[in-house]
Amino acid sequence: MALCCNSSPFDCLLIDLDDTLYSPNLGISQALRKNIDDFLAIKCGLPAEQASSLRIELFKKYGSSLAGLLALGYKVHPDEYHSFVHGLLPYENIRPDSQLRELLLSIPQTKIIFTNSDRKHASRVLERLGIEEECFHKIICFETLNPELFDTTPEPATVCQPPVVVLKPLIAAVEAAVHIAGFEPRRTV
Repeated sequence: MALCCNSSPFDCLLIDLDDTLYSPNLGISQALRKNIDDFLAIKCGLPAEQASSLRIELFKKYGSSLAGLLALGYKVHPDEYHSFVHGLLPYENIRPDSQLRELLLSIPQTKIIFTNSDRKHASRVLERLGIEEECFHKIICFETLNPELFDTTPEPATVCQPPVVVLKPLIAAVEAAVHIAGFEPRRTV
């Protein structure tokens, strides 16, 4: 791929979404943690206190609660999980950010969202910020990194290993994102 701009050593920027493009003080992360706790309480039949401890444990060991649930053998479809944990977030707290929009538009490199969240959440956040299509070339998200979890082919009647969920900060997630972005790794940041 040709150089994006002669003055930069980079052609592509992979940009995180949550608590990066909007302030962590908006209450989104706090609401997300509560929603995950509620999901775990329902799915695992736990009191709220234990669900919160489980969320922390799963995050530390597996990188996310969903990855942990799947690794432990729970039958959870990613859409079910994401709909629940993102469904009641206070998106109204995210306001259009014209300064962010202008800054992003002033950067000539290809810009790609790289998030562990699902596509619906990413699209909703970008829409609320007023920076959807014109600022970003594509979104690399949960579905992009884990397409096999959305395969509708029936499982064979053999014992299957739990799926491995690919998420940041795993090196496999970063390698996949760089590959999907389609730029030379050394020219991608």
